Amino acid sequence: MALPRVGILADDRLQQHLLKSALIHFGFDVVINTDPQRFVLLDHTEMQLDAWLVDLRQEDDEENMQWLEQLLDGDVPVLLGLEKAPQKTCATYPKWEKRLYGKMREIIKVTPVVAEDVSVLDRLNTPTTTPRIPLPGVFANQDFSGKAAVQVWVLGASLGGPGAVKDFLDALPGGLPVAFIYAQHIDPRFEETLCKTIGRHAQYQLKNFVAGEVLNCGEVLVAPISDEFRFDGDGLPRSLERSWPGPYGPSIDQVILNVNEYFGQRAGYILFSGMGNDGSEAVMSLKDSKVPVWAQAPQSCANASMPESAIETSRVNYIGDPYQLALQLVNCVKHSWINIHEPIHH
Repeated sequence: MALPRVGILADDRLQQHLLKSALIHFGFDVVINTDPQRFVLLDHTEMQLDAWLVDLRQEDDEENMQWLEQLLDGDVPVLLGLEKAPQKTCATYPKWEKRLYGKMREIIKVTPVVAEDVSVLDRLNTPTTTPRIPLPGVFANQDFSGKAAVQVWVLGASLGGPGAVKDFLDALPGGLPVAFIYAQHIDPRFEETLCKTIGRHAQYQLKNFVAGEVLNCGEVLVAPISDEFRFDGDGLPRSLERSWPGPYGPSIDQVILNVNEYFGQRAGYILFSGMGNDGSEAVMSLKDSKVPVWAQAPQSCANASMPESAIETSRVNYIGDPYQLALQLVNCVKHSWINIHEPIHH
């Protein structure tokens, strides 16, 4: 499917850069990105655009604005009146990016694909060739099965995510005292198929959401696509019986916020391959800098926009391919266990 074609006209160079970066993150093809005064010299009739995005910061006389009237009278929809983009490291930048995406969706008929369809799952039926990481010796004589998870990791993913998350889970040894919540943008019709496919060769049991069912060590809870959930005071998942906020479900941002509300320091977050910036806004709001926030290395992603957006927040403290992320997690869980359970010698 061809990417939606967009032209940017902005009289501020920094705005040009930030607008282009944001649109590319959300899967648009930026065909032209220039100053309005240069635009009047171009033949734009052959560009076959799906939308124009116009951002004007400087006052101009009416005579020099005839190009805009010409644009507004044309057949291609025009988005005007944007708020100025904040710096990428600013806490409000992910929210600004999402608003821009929302406005583009309102005016354009062809929007980028941000969720996976079933075709990607058909390609994941063969076992991974990646070797499984050995279980650390400190867990060798332990049995955590059937015990409520104390440590939980959120795995957030969108386009290209299922393959990356499957490689990550396939590399993990069974027997770690940890559980996962897997938030994946995918067509709701394939929610159960996703569960069966990703868990086929893993040592971890994937399960669909059931309200009030304990999340145990060794389990991966697939976040429901339609309804938002959170953990109650007893640590049990409860449906809020409302749609996720934002343009797609599950909202990775909201999953992170809801998990953090209950688990706090006992949670970690990994953002895998995906379109857009879901997750970035939430990780910037995490007050405890010790809470792990990791991202898949962009060069190993089928679509790098989501992890790149997270990395740009400066909140990510580890970057690696799926196998490296699994290895890092094993070491992280091992060291946190030793720190808590190793006797103190005087």
